[in-house]
Amino acid sequence: MQTGAPDRPGDPPTDHVEIEAPELAEILAGQVAGLRALTTGLEEALSASLCTCKPLAEDAFLNLQRIDYMRQALKDLEGILLRFGPALGWAEGQRMTHSALQETVDMQESIAPILTASKRSIRQTGAKEHPPSHGAGDLDLW
Repeated sequence: MQTGAPDRPGDPPTDHVEIEAPELAEILAGQVAGLRALTTGLEEALSASLCTCKPLAEDAFLNLQRIDYMRQALKDLEGILLRFGPALGWAEGQRMTHSALQETVDMQESIAPILTASKRSIRQTGAKEHPPSHGAGDLDLW
C-alpha cells in the first residue's frame, strides 16, 4: 500500500489525477454511503433470519453488534467527508498521481469513480488525457 505524498520522484508530471480534493472527498463519501447501505442491509437480513430461529447465541449478538458498529462508523466517516471535504485542497506539488492511487488499493474498481471524475475534468479543461492502465473489470463478488 502506497503511503506518504502522492507525488513520488520519477512520476511523470502528466500522471496526475485531474480531480480537486473536495470532489475526491465527495466521491469517497458516496462510496462510504454505499458501504453503509450494504452494512445496513446485511444487519437487517441477519436480524430477520436470527430472530425467527432459536434463541440467539452469544456469538450472534456479538456479530450483530460488530455490524452495527461498522454501520455507525461508516456513517460518521461519510459525515466527516461531506462536512469538511469542501474545504480540502492539495498542497503545492502534492497532487495525487495515477500510479500512487492504483498502488493504494486492492480492488481497482474502488478507484473507478475517481478516474471517471478525472476524465470528466480533462474533457472540460481540454487537457491531454492519459488513460489509466488499471484494467478494472466486473465487480469481484463471490
